[in-house]
Amino acid sequence: MNLLAMDSPLMRFFARVGDIILLNLIFVVTSLPMVTIGASLSALYAVAMKLVRGEEPSVWKEYLKAWKGNFKTATLCWLIMTAAAGLLVLDFRLAGAFAGAAYTAVRLVLAMALGIWMLIFLYLFPYIARFENTVFHSIKNALLLNGAHLPSSLMMLGISLGFLVLTFYTSETFVIGTVLWTFAGFALMAWVQSFLLCRVFANYEK
Repeated sequence: MNLLAMDSPLMRFFARVGDIILLNLIFVVTSLPMVTIGASLSALYAVAMKLVRGEEPSVWKEYLKAWKGNFKTATLCWLIMTAAAGLLVLDFRLAGAFAGAAYTAVRLVLAMALGIWMLIFLYLFPYIARFENTVFHSIKNALLLNGAHLPSSLMMLGISLGFLVLTFYTSETFVIGTVLWTFAGFALMAWVQSFLLCRVFANYEK
């Protein structure tokens, strides 16, 4: 076998690495305005799922197509999720005003709310990337998918948290992680999660 042939496993591996790096750099650049992160996340997962399905898309063209096509819905969802996260942070800070059993009860409720927020976030932008729907139904369906596919949801949550824990484990891993996130981390995580997402979404595609 000629390892340098274009269709060899080695060359396909390097081609995939190149796709992931390019996808990540585009994602980082288009996310810089902050308000566009929702559209960028939906485009990131749109391309990542195509790569997993073996469609071999043009990363740049497919990304921009998905970014523009999902911009309105994804941006509104991003703003809603950001506002919800802000409220949760504020509520956690205000919970300090309670004491005893009341403090424990409030923290428990807020922890449950945070868990629901995280589960919705897991599926929301991949869902927008794959299906066309309203903002309300996108958020609702993102939550329902967690209940219907709990094992996959927990695995994706574990992947996300694992990437973050490894990044913040020490000051050294933080420096290394920052570099890796800039050049490949976001796309790599989306690509790994897309193996699970494609399997889940296949149950609802016509």
